[in-house]
Amino acid sequence: MTSLGDEGTQFDRLCELNVIEQLTNVCEATCVQDAWARDQPVMVHGWIYAVKDGLLRDLGLCIAAPEELAPAYQAAVARGSPLIDVGQDI
Repeated sequence: MTSLGDEGTQFDRLCELNVIEQLTNVCEATCVQDAWARDQPVMVHGWIYAVKDGLLRDLGLCIAAPEELAPAYQAAVARGSPLIDVGQDI
């Protein structure tokens, strides 16, 4: 985290990582897993709200099946720099 530079950028990335972790928790919830097992269409999205500008941003995470979770999680965590730091919509 310290490699991201200033405290504000670190905070933005920490908030994004929290969204990524909570998305994982939702995807691993029994009700979602059961729905996927019954072939019900369930999609879990990762969005974040930036208080500094009032915009809602899509973190590019949209999980529609259990096998999509691990690669999407790894890619989102590996990204490194926050999307909300640049102050523009994604």
